[in-house]
Amino acid sequence: MVLALLLLTGFGESRAQESGLLLGLRYDVPISRALPYYAGGADSLSREAYGTLLITEQGGAFAILPEADHLLIPRQNRFWRVDAKRSVYNNWVEDFVWAAPEDAAPAYAGIQPFNGEYCEGHRAQTILYAGPRYLSLEQRSAGYCEGGAHPWFFNTLAVVPLDSTTHTGLSIAEVLGEAAYRTFGQAVETFLDGLPDARRRSFYFDEPDPANWGLARREGRWRVVGRVENAEAAEGGLYTDLPLVFDVPANASSVTFQTQGTGSVSLYAAHVPNPTGPVIAPAPARGAAGVISATGAGANQTITVNGANLKPG
Repeated sequence: MVLALLLLTGFGESRAQESGLLLGLRYDVPISRALPYYAGGADSLSREAYGTLLITEQGGAFAILPEADHLLIPRQNRFWRVDAKRSVYNNWVEDFVWAAPEDAAPAYAGIQPFNGEYCEGHRAQTILYAGPRYLSLEQRSAGYCEGGAHPWFFNTLAVVPLDSTTHTGLSIAEVLGEAAYRTFGQAVETFLDGLPDARRRSFYFDEPDPANWGLARREGRWRVVGRVENAEAAEGGLYTDLPLVFDVPANASSVTFQTQGTGSVSLYAAHVPNPTGPVIAPAPARGAAGVISATGAGANQTITVNGANLKPG
């Protein structure tokens, strides 16, 4: 699974001073025992591992340099490493996602003694997306603690700052703005209205958790996804992911798109008919009529669309 595609142009002194493409990867590796107790769909004999390929041009031909053992993320004037460590304490298993500058040792929390001594279960984390500012994570947990009323299950998404991987998750409004949270709420309302009866609707909250969202690769595209978890414990931690499409309102006078980061970015905006499917039309070519572009030496680019170029959709 591809987690990130990053273009480099003469970046950093510790790496080759040449242009290239960083390809962040996630794949499964075998482990000796399954996740314990109420593992559900996460019960397996594998865990996620991460690596990075650097594709460059050498002597007129493309070359793939040896794979790095972690995700490598360019930030300002140096790389950061991102990875996950799996720890085991008796019958409790927990993943810890960490991020650190390439020349610094990673720091991550350990399993709390209470969980290791009195609980049986797991908390697994998967990196869905890695970028210079944020990570998108999927978090799955199930288990039971001595004296508890019942076991628990949950499957959630979270977007956390790259330099604060223990963060519980930023709200969608903090990262994408209040309009994104309204879109999330509208998607939940539409989903609930489509359920067959009141009993099924009662399994879900009417308002979405503003921090239960992420960026994920789905059907060959990066998509903003809001997760609605089934609150009925008997359902075993079921959930529904809702793709969030940000429409241009019919009465909008202008819409602004921005990018921030490092390296060089070429941003373009174009209207795509029928963006919600079931078949999404491919984006028009960069030089096609009606396409607006912004290209510069840095990654901080802005496009404002207005007038005849602004269409609902």
